[in-house]
Parts: sequence; C-alpha cells; structure tokens
Amino acid sequence: MAEKIELGSPEWLAALKAHIERFVATPAGQAATFSICEVFTDVPKHLDKNGDGVLAWYCRIADGKLVFAEGEVSDVDMKTLTDYDFIVPFARMKLGPENAAEFTEQMNAGVAAGKLKRAGQSDKAPPPEFHAMHNDLAEITA
Repeated sequence: MAEKIELGSPEWLAALKAHIERFVATPAGQAATFSICEVFTDVPKHLDKNGDGVLAWYCRIADGKLVFAEGEVSDVDMKTLTDYDFIVPFARMKLGPENAAEFTEQMNAGVAAGKLKRAGQSDKAPPPEFHAMHNDLAEITA
C-alpha cells in the first residue's frame, strides 16, 4: 500500500507535479494546451505558508512545456476555488462511471452551499489523462 500524503502538503504538490511532468513528456502531453489553478481556502494552519488561510497551485501546459508553481492566478482555462475540508473527500475519491452521478451531485451541493466555485477563461476540459492522474493521486491522498 502506498504511503498516504496530506492534500496540499509540499509532498503532495511534488507528487502532483511529477504526474503532470510525466504527462507532458508523452505525445499527448506534447500536443496539449491547458492551464489550471486550484485554490484551497481555510487550510489547516500547518499548510498555511502565507498566514492567509489559502493554499493555491497552478500549471500551464503549452508547446510541450510545463510551468508549475504555487500561487493563485486567474488567466487559466479552469480555476477551482474551494473550502479545504469540503474538497478533501473528493481528492481521496477515485472517479469512474460508477460514481459519476454521485460526484456531480455532491459537487453541485458544494456550489449551492458556497463551498466550491468554478471560474476560468474557457469551458475547456482538462486533457483526459488528468482523470487518471486524479485517480492515482486519490490512492495516496490522506
């Protein structure tokens, strides 16, 4: 069994970056153009580097290159702003056809409750490979 890593920790961000780097090295990744930003609010104090309760990361994939960094940006294809405690169960959930309806229902409930907001500059979906990355990370997310 893989060692569990806390969502948003430096080790978790390093694992996420490594997954995206492997994707960018593939033919599909070389051809991909996509950007994403995730912002977690009300994070645990030990993850709160800036003292504002926020932890954020973003990546940009274009021309076979990856930019991955901590911080919040708005000029991305997809941006998610979410309460940390709300999103942890989703980060641990493997996604597939068998739970797609439940996942969507719970996400919509989070939007209605003000725990989740989606933004971005386009309706562009992430590359399909990002779903596999999510599931790989779900196995190790504590």
